[in-house]
Amino acid sequence: MKKKNLVLLVFMVLQLPLFGQNIKISENLVLTKVSDNVFIHTQKNNNGIVYFNNNEAIVVSTPNSDTETQNLINWVENKAKIVAYVIDRWHPDAMEGLDIVKENKIKTYSTMMTKNIAQEKGLPLTDFTFSTKKRIKVGNKKVICHYLGEAHTSDGMVVWIPSEKILFGGNEIRNLNGWVGNIGDANLQEWSKTAGRIKEHYGTAKIVVPGHGKHGDAALIDYTIKLYDLFQKKSTKSNKSKKIINPLKDKSVLVKFETDTIVNNKRILTNARITIQDKWKLVKIESPQIELKDNEHQINSKIGRVQIYDKEKEFVCLRTDVNFNKLIVFELDETVGLVVVLIEITSVND
Repeated sequence: MKKKNLVLLVFMVLQLPLFGQNIKISENLVLTKVSDNVFIHTQKNNNGIVYFNNNEAIVVSTPNSDTETQNLINWVENKAKIVAYVIDRWHPDAMEGLDIVKENKIKTYSTMMTKNIAQEKGLPLTDFTFSTKKRIKVGNKKVICHYLGEAHTSDGMVVWIPSEKILFGGNEIRNLNGWVGNIGDANLQEWSKTAGRIKEHYGTAKIVVPGHGKHGDAALIDYTIKLYDLFQKKSTKSNKSKKIINPLKDKSVLVKFETDTIVNNKRILTNARITIQDKWKLVKIESPQIELKDNEHQINSKIGRVQIYDKEKEFVCLRTDVNFNKLIVFELDETVGLVVVLIEITSVND
Protein backbone atom coordinates (compact mmCIF):
# COMPACT_ATOMS: atom_id res chain seq x y z
CA MET A 1 0.00 0.00 0.00
CA LYS A 2 1.31 3.43 -0.89
CA LYS A 3 2.27 5.72 1.99
CA LYS A 4 -0.26 8.35 0.90
CA ASN A 5 -3.12 5.81 0.93
CA LEU A 6 -1.98 4.47 4.30
CA VAL A 7 -2.07 7.94 5.83
CA LEU A 8 -5.55 8.52 4.39
CA LEU A 9 -6.79 5.19 5.80
CA VAL A 10 -5.41 5.98 9.26
CA PHE A 11 -7.06 9.41 9.13
CA MET A 12 -10.41 7.87 8.20
CA VAL A 13 -10.19 5.31 11.01
CA LEU A 14 -9.43 8.04 13.53
CA GLN A 15 -12.59 9.85 12.45
CA LEU A 16 -14.81 6.86 13.32
CA PRO A 17 -16.32 6.55 16.82
CA LEU A 18 -14.31 3.97 18.76
CA PHE A 19 -15.91 1.13 20.72
CA GLY A 20 -16.30 2.20 24.31
CA GLN A 21 -16.10 5.86 23.34
CA ASN A 22 -18.40 8.17 25.27
CA ILE A 23 -20.57 10.63 23.37
CA LYS A 24 -21.96 13.35 25.61
CA ILE A 25 -25.46 14.29 24.48
CA SER A 26 -26.13 16.63 27.40
CA GLU A 27 -24.83 17.34 30.89
CA ASN A 28 -26.49 14.16 32.21
CA LEU A 29 -26.92 11.90 29.17
CA VAL A 30 -24.02 9.89 27.72
CA LEU A 31 -23.89 7.29 24.95
CA THR A 32 -21.29 4.52 24.76
CA LYS A 33 -20.63 2.71 21.48
CA VAL A 34 -20.32 -1.06 22.05
CA SER A 35 -20.57 -2.27 18.44
CA ASP A 36 -20.94 -0.85 14.94
CA ASN A 37 -24.69 -0.57 15.44
CA VAL A 38 -25.36 -0.50 19.19
CA PHE A 39 -25.02 2.26 21.77
CA ILE A 40 -25.72 2.24 25.49
CA HIS A 41 -27.52 5.37 26.69
CA THR A 42 -26.82 6.25 30.32
CA GLN A 43 -28.27 8.86 32.64
CA LYS A 44 -27.34 8.84 36.35
CA ASN A 45 -26.11 5.23 36.10
CA ASN A 46 -29.39 4.10 34.45
CA ASN A 47 -28.78 2.22 31.18
CA GLY A 48 -30.76 1.59 28.03
CA ILE A 49 -29.72 0.75 24.47
CA VAL A 50 -30.11 2.01 20.90
CA TYR A 51 -29.77 -0.30 17.89
CA PHE A 52 -29.38 0.96 14.31
CA ASN A 53 -29.90 -1.03 11.12
CA ASN A 54 -30.55 0.13 7.55
CA ASN A 55 -31.58 3.68 8.52
CA GLU A 56 -33.97 2.43 11.22
CA ALA A 57 -33.53 2.31 14.98
CA ILE A 58 -35.05 0.82 18.11
CA VAL A 59 -34.59 2.30 21.60
CA VAL A 60 -34.97 0.34 24.84
CA SER A 61 -35.70 2.05 28.18
CA THR A 62 -36.16 5.79 28.66
CA PRO A 63 -33.88 8.04 30.68
CA ASN A 64 -35.32 9.01 34.07
CA SER A 65 -36.22 12.47 32.73
CA ASP A 66 -38.54 13.92 30.10
CA THR A 67 -35.84 16.37 28.98
CA GLU A 68 -33.19 13.69 28.54
CA THR A 69 -35.66 11.40 26.77
CA GLN A 70 -36.27 14.14 24.21
CA ASN A 71 -32.53 14.73 23.91
CA LEU A 72 -32.02 11.03 23.21
CA ILE A 73 -34.82 10.95 20.62
CA ASN A 74 -33.36 13.99 18.86
CA TRP A 75 -29.91 12.39 18.67
CA VAL A 76 -31.23 9.09 17.31
CA GLU A 77 -33.59 10.69 14.79
CA ASN A 78 -30.72 12.70 13.34
CA LYS A 79 -29.32 9.35 12.23
CA ALA A 80 -32.32 7.09 11.58
CA LYS A 81 -36.07 6.62 11.92
CA ILE A 82 -37.12 5.20 15.30
CA VAL A 83 -39.47 2.35 14.43
CA ALA A 84 -40.02 1.16 18.01
CA TYR A 85 -39.45 2.21 21.61
CA VAL A 86 -39.43 -0.63 24.15
CA ILE A 87 -40.32 -0.14 27.83
CA ASP A 88 -38.67 -3.03 29.68
CA ARG A 89 -40.21 -2.50 33.17
CA TRP A 90 -42.55 -0.17 35.02
CA HIS A 91 -40.02 1.66 37.24
CA PRO A 92 -39.33 5.34 36.38
CA ASP A 93 -35.71 4.63 35.40
CA ALA A 94 -37.17 2.71 32.45
CA MET A 95 -40.38 4.58 31.56
CA GLU A 96 -40.28 8.08 33.06
CA GLY A 97 -40.03 9.55 29.56
CA LEU A 98 -42.79 7.43 27.99
CA ASP A 99 -45.16 10.38 27.67
CA ILE A 100 -42.47 12.23 25.68
CA VAL A 101 -41.94 9.21 23.41
CA LYS A 102 -45.68 9.14 22.70
CA GLU A 103 -45.70 12.90 21.98
CA ASN A 104 -43.11 12.17 19.29
CA LYS A 105 -45.57 9.64 17.78
CA ILE A 106 -43.13 6.73 18.09
CA LYS A 107 -44.61 3.23 18.44
CA THR A 108 -44.15 1.94 21.98
CA TYR A 109 -44.06 -1.66 23.25
CA SER A 110 -44.15 -3.41 26.62
CA THR A 111 -45.39 -6.63 28.16
CA MET A 112 -49.07 -6.75 29.08
CA MET A 113 -47.93 -7.07 32.69
CA THR A 114 -46.06 -3.75 32.51
CA LYS A 115 -49.09 -2.06 30.97
CA ASN A 116 -51.39 -3.47 33.66
CA ILE A 117 -49.13 -2.20 36.46
CA ALA A 118 -48.85 1.20 34.78
CA GLN A 119 -52.63 1.42 34.43
CA GLU A 120 -53.10 0.53 38.10
CA LYS A 121 -50.63 3.24 39.14
CA GLY A 122 -51.94 5.90 36.76
CA LEU A 123 -48.81 5.93 34.59
CA PRO A 124 -48.60 6.39 30.79
CA LEU A 125 -49.41 3.30 28.72
CA THR A 126 -47.62 1.79 25.73
CA ASP A 127 -49.33 1.41 22.35
CA PHE A 128 -48.66 -2.31 21.89
CA THR A 129 -48.26 -5.20 24.31
CA PHE A 130 -47.33 -8.88 24.27
CA SER A 131 -47.40 -11.69 26.81
CA THR A 132 -43.90 -13.20 26.87
CA LYS A 133 -42.09 -12.71 23.55
CA LYS A 134 -42.09 -10.18 20.72
CA ARG A 135 -39.95 -9.90 17.58
CA ILE A 136 -39.59 -6.38 16.22
CA LYS A 137 -38.11 -5.74 12.77
CA VAL A 138 -35.46 -3.02 12.53
CA GLY A 139 -34.28 -2.57 8.97
CA ASN A 140 -33.72 -6.13 7.69
CA LYS A 141 -32.93 -7.56 11.15
CA LYS A 142 -35.02 -8.56 14.15
CA VAL A 143 -34.80 -7.70 17.83
CA ILE A 144 -36.31 -10.07 20.42
CA CYS A 145 -38.08 -8.79 23.54
CA HIS A 146 -38.48 -11.62 26.05
CA TYR A 147 -40.09 -11.90 29.47
CA LEU A 148 -38.59 -14.82 31.39
CA GLY A 149 -39.92 -14.42 34.91
CA GLU A 150 -39.99 -12.25 37.99
CA ALA A 151 -36.80 -10.71 39.38
CA HIS A 152 -36.13 -7.05 40.21
CA THR A 153 -39.80 -6.43 39.43
CA SER A 154 -42.62 -8.77 38.46
CA ASP A 155 -42.65 -7.51 34.85
CA GLY A 156 -39.03 -6.91 33.78
CA MET A 157 -37.85 -8.29 30.44
CA VAL A 158 -34.63 -8.62 28.47
CA VAL A 159 -33.95 -7.54 24.88
CA TRP A 160 -31.75 -9.62 22.54
CA ILE A 161 -30.11 -8.45 19.31
CA PRO A 162 -29.18 -11.71 17.54
CA SER A 163 -27.11 -10.15 14.75
CA GLU A 164 -24.90 -8.42 17.34
CA LYS A 165 -25.04 -11.07 20.10
CA ILE A 166 -25.83 -8.22 22.50
CA LEU A 167 -28.24 -8.66 25.40
CA PHE A 168 -29.89 -5.83 27.29
CA GLY A 169 -30.46 -7.51 30.63
CA GLY A 170 -32.23 -4.56 32.22
CA ASN A 171 -32.63 -4.83 35.96
CA GLU A 172 -32.92 -8.61 35.71
CA ILE A 173 -29.11 -8.64 35.43
CA ARG A 174 -26.77 -6.97 37.95
CA ASN A 175 -23.47 -5.29 37.15
CA LEU A 176 -20.35 -7.12 38.34
CA ASN A 177 -19.66 -6.61 42.06
CA GLY A 178 -22.68 -4.34 42.27
CA TRP A 179 -25.12 -4.12 45.17
CA VAL A 180 -27.95 -6.56 45.66
CA GLY A 181 -29.93 -3.47 44.71
CA ASN A 182 -33.49 -2.27 45.21
CA ILE A 183 -35.56 -5.19 46.53
CA GLY A 184 -38.66 -3.14 47.31
CA ASP A 185 -40.59 -4.73 44.42
CA ALA A 186 -38.36 -7.76 43.88
CA ASN A 187 -39.14 -11.46 43.95
CA LEU A 188 -35.93 -12.72 45.57
CA GLN A 189 -37.15 -16.32 45.52
CA GLU A 190 -37.40 -16.26 41.71
CA TRP A 191 -34.58 -13.89 40.69
CA SER A 192 -31.84 -16.53 40.38
CA LYS A 193 -34.18 -18.89 38.52
CA THR A 194 -35.12 -16.12 36.08
CA ALA A 195 -31.44 -15.32 35.49
CA GLY A 196 -30.91 -19.03 34.86
CA ARG A 197 -33.57 -18.98 32.14
CA ILE A 198 -31.92 -15.89 30.65
CA LYS A 199 -28.66 -17.86 30.48
CA GLU A 200 -30.41 -20.80 28.79
CA HIS A 201 -31.71 -18.55 26.02
CA TYR A 202 -28.98 -15.90 25.71
CA GLY A 203 -25.88 -17.29 27.41
CA THR A 204 -23.94 -16.92 24.12
CA ALA A 205 -24.11 -13.12 24.40
CA LYS A 206 -20.80 -11.37 23.71
CA ILE A 207 -21.96 -8.18 25.42
CA VAL A 208 -24.46 -7.95 28.30
CA VAL A 209 -25.82 -4.57 29.36
CA PRO A 210 -27.27 -4.39 32.89
CA GLY A 211 -29.90 -1.85 33.88
CA HIS A 212 -27.30 -0.07 36.03
CA GLY A 213 -23.53 0.06 35.99
CA LYS A 214 -20.86 -1.08 33.56
CA HIS A 215 -21.59 -3.53 30.77
CA GLY A 216 -19.70 -6.81 30.44
CA ASP A 217 -20.07 -10.25 28.91
CA ALA A 218 -22.14 -13.33 29.80
CA ALA A 219 -20.29 -13.55 33.13
CA LEU A 220 -22.78 -10.93 34.37
CA ILE A 221 -25.56 -13.51 34.00
CA ASP A 222 -23.61 -16.04 36.06
CA TYR A 223 -22.86 -13.37 38.65
CA THR A 224 -26.56 -12.58 38.97
CA ILE A 225 -27.49 -16.26 39.32
CA LYS A 226 -24.95 -16.65 42.13
CA LEU A 227 -25.91 -13.37 43.83
CA TYR A 228 -29.47 -14.52 44.51
CA ASP A 229 -28.80 -18.27 44.62
CA LEU A 230 -29.07 -18.47 48.43
CA PHE A 231 -32.86 -18.19 48.08
CA GLN A 232 -33.03 -21.41 46.06
CA LYS A 233 -31.44 -23.27 48.96
CA LYS A 234 -34.29 -22.32 51.28
CA SER A 235 -37.72 -23.86 51.63
CA THR A 236 -40.08 -23.14 48.75
CA LYS A 237 -43.11 -22.97 51.03
CA SER A 238 -45.36 -20.01 50.25
CA ASN A 239 -44.97 -16.89 52.32
CA LYS A 240 -48.68 -16.30 51.81
CA SER A 241 -49.23 -18.38 54.94
CA LYS A 242 -47.48 -15.61 56.85
CA LYS A 243 -50.42 -13.24 56.69
CA ILE A 244 -51.01 -10.82 59.54
CA ILE A 245 -53.25 -7.87 60.24
CA ASN A 246 -51.56 -4.64 59.17
CA PRO A 247 -49.90 -3.36 62.39
CA LEU A 248 -49.89 0.25 61.16
CA LYS A 249 -53.47 0.46 59.88
CA ASP A 250 -53.67 4.08 58.67
CA LYS A 251 -50.30 5.20 60.08
CA SER A 252 -47.34 5.69 57.75
CA VAL A 253 -44.58 4.85 60.24
CA LEU A 254 -44.03 3.39 63.71
CA VAL A 255 -40.68 3.80 65.50
CA LYS A 256 -39.50 1.91 68.61
CA PHE A 257 -36.02 2.21 70.14
CA GLU A 258 -33.90 1.95 73.27
CA THR A 259 -32.06 5.29 72.95
CA ASP A 260 -32.52 8.32 70.69
CA THR A 261 -29.62 10.75 70.29
CA ILE A 262 -28.44 13.46 67.90
CA VAL A 263 -24.88 13.01 66.62
CA ASN A 264 -23.44 15.45 64.05
CA ASN A 265 -26.97 16.57 63.11
CA LYS A 266 -28.05 12.96 62.58
CA ARG A 267 -30.71 11.17 64.60
CA ILE A 268 -29.33 7.84 65.86
CA LEU A 269 -31.60 5.13 67.32
CA THR A 270 -30.20 2.07 69.11
CA ASN A 271 -31.85 -1.35 69.33
CA ALA A 272 -34.46 0.04 67.00
CA ARG A 273 -37.50 -1.27 65.16
CA ILE A 274 -39.09 0.77 62.40
CA THR A 275 -42.27 -0.20 60.53
CA ILE A 276 -43.13 1.93 57.49
CA GLN A 277 -45.60 1.56 54.63
CA ASP A 278 -46.75 3.00 51.32
CA LYS A 279 -49.82 2.13 49.23
CA TRP A 280 -48.41 -1.19 48.09
CA LYS A 281 -46.11 -2.61 50.73
CA LEU A 282 -45.10 -2.57 54.38
CA VAL A 283 -41.45 -2.72 55.48
CA LYS A 284 -40.12 -3.74 58.91
CA ILE A 285 -36.51 -3.01 59.88
CA GLU A 286 -34.75 -4.27 63.03
CA SER A 287 -31.21 -3.11 63.78
CA PRO A 288 -28.78 -2.43 66.63
CA GLN A 289 -28.43 1.08 65.19
CA ILE A 290 -30.55 3.03 62.73
CA GLU A 291 -29.82 6.49 61.35
CA LEU A 292 -32.71 8.72 60.32
CA LYS A 293 -31.98 11.38 57.73
CA ASP A 294 -34.19 14.45 57.28
CA ASN A 295 -37.27 12.58 58.52
CA GLU A 296 -38.46 9.08 59.36
CA HIS A 297 -38.85 8.25 55.66
CA GLN A 298 -35.05 8.20 55.13
CA ILE A 299 -33.51 5.23 56.91
CA ASN A 300 -29.91 3.99 56.98
CA SER A 301 -28.58 0.92 58.78
CA LYS A 302 -25.28 -1.01 58.61
CA ILE A 303 -26.60 -4.36 59.80
CA GLY A 304 -29.94 -5.92 60.70
CA ARG A 305 -33.05 -7.65 59.45
CA VAL A 306 -35.63 -6.43 56.94
CA GLN A 307 -39.06 -7.88 56.16
CA ILE A 308 -41.17 -6.75 53.20
CA TYR A 309 -44.92 -7.43 53.14
CA ASP A 310 -47.39 -7.01 50.29
CA LYS A 311 -50.60 -5.28 51.34
CA GLU A 312 -54.01 -6.89 50.89
CA LYS A 313 -56.74 -4.67 52.33
CA GLU A 314 -56.39 -4.87 56.13
CA PHE A 315 -53.85 -7.71 55.89
CA VAL A 316 -50.18 -7.87 54.89
CA CYS A 317 -48.47 -10.97 53.45
CA LEU A 318 -44.77 -11.61 53.96
CA ARG A 319 -42.75 -11.64 50.73
CA THR A 320 -39.15 -11.16 51.87
CA ASP A 321 -37.35 -11.80 55.18
CA VAL A 322 -33.56 -11.40 55.12
CA ASN A 323 -30.60 -10.31 57.21
CA PHE A 324 -28.47 -7.62 55.60
CA ASN A 325 -25.29 -5.60 55.53
CA LYS A 326 -26.00 -1.95 54.64
CA LEU A 327 -29.58 -0.87 54.07
CA ILE A 328 -31.07 2.35 52.71
CA VAL A 329 -34.82 2.97 52.66
CA PHE A 330 -36.45 6.06 51.19
CA GLU A 331 -39.73 7.04 49.61
CA LEU A 332 -39.22 7.81 45.93
CA ASP A 333 -42.66 9.02 44.87
CA GLU A 334 -46.31 8.05 45.19
CA THR A 335 -46.19 5.59 42.28
CA VAL A 336 -43.03 3.67 43.22
CA GLY A 337 -43.37 4.20 46.96
CA LEU A 338 -40.71 2.79 49.28
CA VAL A 339 -37.32 1.86 47.81
CA VAL A 340 -35.36 -0.72 49.82
CA VAL A 341 -31.71 -0.91 48.75
CA LEU A 342 -29.27 -3.50 50.12
CA ILE A 343 -25.56 -3.89 49.51
CA GLU A 344 -25.49 -7.49 50.75
CA ILE A 345 -27.88 -10.17 51.98
CA THR A 346 -26.13 -12.27 54.62
CA SER A 347 -28.85 -14.88 55.21
CA VAL A 348 -32.49 -15.70 54.54
CA ASN A 349 -35.01 -16.29 57.31
CA ASP A 350 -37.62 -19.04 56.97
